[in-house]
Amino acid sequence: MRLLFSLSLVLVAGLLLLRRKKSRDYRNARFYKVLYTPWGFRLAILMRRLLGAGLGKWLSASLGFGYAISHPSTLREIRKNIALLDPARATRLNAVRLCIHQAHNFGEYAELWVNEPGSILEKLGEKLGIDHIREAHNSGKGCILVTGHLGFFELGGLVMSCMGFPITTLTLPEPSTSLTQWRADFRQRWGVNTVVVGSDAFSAVEISRVLGKGDIVALLADRPFDDNAVMVDLPHGRIPFSTAPVLLSLLSGAPIVPVGITREASGKFRIEARPVITPRWMPEGRDATIAFYTRQLAQDHLVPMFLRHPEQWMHFAHLQK
Repeated sequence: MRLLFSLSLVLVAGLLLLRRKKSRDYRNARFYKVLYTPWGFRLAILMRRLLGAGLGKWLSASLGFGYAISHPSTLREIRKNIALLDPARATRLNAVRLCIHQAHNFGEYAELWVNEPGSILEKLGEKLGIDHIREAHNSGKGCILVTGHLGFFELGGLVMSCMGFPITTLTLPEPSTSLTQWRADFRQRWGVNTVVVGSDAFSAVEISRVLGKGDIVALLADRPFDDNAVMVDLPHGRIPFSTAPVLLSLLSGAPIVPVGITREASGKFRIEARPVITPRWMPEGRDATIAFYTRQLAQDHLVPMFLRHPEQWMHFAHLQK
């Protein structure tokens, strides 16, 4: 125990040395630049191999706690985001919990790496609405799974693949091409393909090809990377949501299924899939159609999931517009 306590102190001291400069963007933090790299993920895998599952979880929790106390400005931004959902739950404790949840997520990469693919299904707890995914997939037009930065969202694609669904994840470029490739290779180990979304025509053609085969495409909607967004009302504020899921659905005919994966108190993951949404062009025109269905997707389906677990809604820079 003395060794573990000493290691905790070393971790916190290291995080204090790597603490962020004064900035509203967590990506300027030295911590982020040093550890959010292929080297950082490989280090997590190495530590998991050396320490085992139990100590690996302890290490993740210590890292998350150390990050929280060494990055007070990030903690303030997290609390502002939680307050958009529920001011009463925008506590320092819940902000710290969010940092610990995120650290556990990175630890899960290492856990998944050292185990067999089938072990993913053993991590699941309650599974709600899987029939909605089957219904959408059976349409033969492809299916669009839409979630937010909630819980361990990366696990969703791996679970779908292990359950026999052909799936492709849409992702933005990572801070480096090497990290983009590392994460794509990680997903491919479980049969999940990756399409990196950019301004080039290739990504749009590739997404159309995947949906045209009747496969599933998964993407995040609560942090749009460009101006293609609609403002959505939260209980205590407004944030932009990406219009990409609705536009893809309208152009391809593929139905949308809102989904979420959250960590339960037991450590297992709860999957929730909501009823199928099938957008149709409205007489009011393109913009009105996209805005209507984007708000429906967000307000009726995704935001209620965020509200249940605000301490697992992973945003480290303030979202309010």
